Amino acid sequence: MTTSPRFSRRAVLRSGVAAGAALAAPAIWTSAARAETSQITVSDVGGAVSPVLRQAFYDPFEKETGIKVVSVAQDPSPVTQIKLLVDTKSYTWDVSMTTPDHIAQLTKDKAYVADLDLGIDPADYVEGTVKKNWLGFSVFGIAMAYNSETLPGAAPTSWADYWDTEKVPGRRGLYRSPWGTLEMALLADGVAHEDLYPLDVDRAFAKLDKIRDDISVWWTAGAQNTQILQSGEVDISDTWSARAYAAKAGGAPLEMVWSGLYSVDGWSVAAGTPRMDAAQEFVRFCARPEQQAIYSSNIANGPSAKKAYEYIAEDRAAVLPTAPHNIDGLSLMDSGYWGEHYDALAERFNEWLLAG
Repeated sequence: MTTSPRFSRRAVLRSGVAAGAALAAPAIWTSAARAETSQITVSDVGGAVSPVLRQAFYDPFEKETGIKVVSVAQDPSPVTQIKLLVDTKSYTWDVSMTTPDHIAQLTKDKAYVADLDLGIDPADYVEGTVKKNWLGFSVFGIAMAYNSETLPGAAPTSWADYWDTEKVPGRRGLYRSPWGTLEMALLADGVAHEDLYPLDVDRAFAKLDKIRDDISVWWTAGAQNTQILQSGEVDISDTWSARAYAAKAGGAPLEMVWSGLYSVDGWSVAAGTPRMDAAQEFVRFCARPEQQAIYSSNIANGPSAKKAYEYIAEDRAAVLPTAPHNIDGLSLMDSGYWGEHYDALAERFNEWLLAG
């Protein structure tokens, strides 16, 4: 995740006529409607991701439709911002980069995001990436990476191997958070992917007790994870797939063990935006496999559209979490569970670390 400043620009045009047309015929986008809405504003996470979003989605959409896409940087969690713009009807932006966690918060008491008219078959997309009010397009894996040159023991193939310090000796890294870490502990203890949720928290902490003294680095941010993998400070670690790829691109002899979880970034549309037609068409455009392929060829997150791999080079596909040979070892993180339990589990996790 990239920390970004608050948004600072208001969209110029507000087309009530286009919004009315969207309600009357949401699947039809006419040349007259295009003339009514010549610009939409999209909020994203900023940083290095923004130029790739522009290359894959913003500029091609603008070229095809004539609708200008203005991008602004949002907070790491845009929930408060989205609620504010909908409650006040001051539609500073129309489309936002959001996660399933955000959507759960934005629909708990009131629908702050609009239902989407995507016109796609969910079966053509990775599980959990198509919802009635959200389209996931950027999938990241929470898995394992190891240094094939420095790891002194046998190559690991599972989280049970990570916990087995006799079979797989070496310096270990582990995320200093319960998020994902508890799931890995349960997988190591023999829990099947389909049985992870609700988490057996006591069992997970009991398993973590067995590895705590063998952790060399408790990493706290993606950049640190890349650094410890690339420098050789650790031989094996849990990782976010794009972070491992960054270390590998930097010269580290890393191999991935595609066992773990995946989560997703996607698009939602602000409920009531007067540019509803244009916003909806933008999200439909981002569902196209060929556009997602451009994105995943430049950012090491996987596309949600399965057919995107028809446009992605084989060597590139090998490092992406949604490639058929990788996604089989990953299961969808339960964002609803974490939305409800994160604070309590984070407190318990920190207490557990201090007690060690």
